[in-house]
Amino acid sequence: MSTETQSIRQKLATYLAQLPPPAVLKLASGLEREKLRGTTGLPYEMILSGLRPLLASLRGARPGKPDPLRQFCRPFEDLLIDGDDDGRRQGSIARGTVMRVWAWLEEELLPDALPDLTRRIIDHTLKGDSVALEAAVSVLHASAAQAILTATDAARSNAERRKQLEQRLGGEAGMDDAREIGAVLSIAAPMLALQAELPKRIDNFTDDMVTALRDAYIETSETFPNEALYLPFMVMNRLEEPSQILRFVRKVAHQRNDVVISRSELAIFGETLLAEMDEIARRLHARRAGQADLEPMLEDVRRFAQLSRGFASEIDLHRNSEWGQRVLAGRARVSAAVAQEMSRFETELIRALPFHQIGQYGRGGPMKPDLAKGPDRAREERMRACLRFVSGMTPICESLGAQSHCRSVRQQIEAHIGTYEDKLLEELRVAQGAARVNAQNFLETVAGFYEALGESGQAEVLRRRGRVAMGN
Repeated sequence: MSTETQSIRQKLATYLAQLPPPAVLKLASGLEREKLRGTTGLPYEMILSGLRPLLASLRGARPGKPDPLRQFCRPFEDLLIDGDDDGRRQGSIARGTVMRVWAWLEEELLPDALPDLTRRIIDHTLKGDSVALEAAVSVLHASAAQAILTATDAARSNAERRKQLEQRLGGEAGMDDAREIGAVLSIAAPMLALQAELPKRIDNFTDDMVTALRDAYIETSETFPNEALYLPFMVMNRLEEPSQILRFVRKVAHQRNDVVISRSELAIFGETLLAEMDEIARRLHARRAGQADLEPMLEDVRRFAQLSRGFASEIDLHRNSEWGQRVLAGRARVSAAVAQEMSRFETELIRALPFHQIGQYGRGGPMKPDLAKGPDRAREERMRACLRFVSGMTPICESLGAQSHCRSVRQQIEAHIGTYEDKLLEELRVAQGAARVNAQNFLETVAGFYEALGESGQAEVLRRRGRVAMGN
């Protein structure tokens, strides 16, 4: 891809990301319709490739009529992820691999059959012949699965062919993705049936849903023992709480004991959750305090806490077991990273809300707000970020074992703000000129700090007290 084309794609993706969901759905539906009709003159694939990550994040069924490529992707659409992370797990397929695999089918694996199948799918779609369409799509899935699996298996035993194939598919990860696409397509029928039975996003994995997955898994594993794992992987990606997939594991294993489950055929789902927790803990441990944006860190901590709580609630986790030790080690590393980051917050607050000493009493003498100049906006914004982090940590710190440190830091912050607030109001009553203006600005800064802490009511009380102090 040329630099210019890549730049155009990035600008297009940025623009599309700003569209509201109804506009995204309408645009995708219109493009797919015109593409099926054979209308020329539009860069369909460029636009649709920018829309697909947005469409994947929306709830509910996709409107419009799927084109052959979308029909090809339907069995594994829940497994698609953005990016090309070489460290990704089984059961995830990079979205960028799809077009490389489709081109491989068109040009090499199915050069005669694929054009005929795509024409049939388009014709049956436009005519509304659902029976014939389903048959054609089924043939597409079966033909592609056989061709992909045969080619990738052959490449594994031929070093030169493997090298060529990896170059075509985007490296070793791309070849692995292609193999997974072929595996999922080989069980397309049960994948599509289970997709239709379950919601697109699952807030709570109920016992009825767990039973539906178990039945589909057991039935599929009788014929495709290795590929059947993609059924629970698909469901796992639909869960708001990924750890709820352990309910399925419990039901199949008839056990809650983590030691027994970790040695079962379905241990991969526990390992998948633990691998994500390990990666988050590693990433947080490698951070340098004060050197990066706090928002991504908070998202990582929230995700770790979510997985940690869910893991411990869905199965019986023993402290001395392998899985129990990994969870505890991860919590310790995350807690240490959080403590290190938060240890600088009080210093940041003192810089954002400075005092200066009154008289000649030494270091322990009385202090009052330094109003020689107004708030430093850079320090103010850094402190707001710190306070948003504290607010975000408050409901999750206990699950990380960091509640003592979080509580201590929050109490120190609130004490400093409270003292500063009282003394600032005293100064506001008597200050004149530039000092009065600076005091008003600092009062708004303190109100903003309360809002960042999630204390909007306290911020409004402070503003009212400020107006009284100024005699308004």
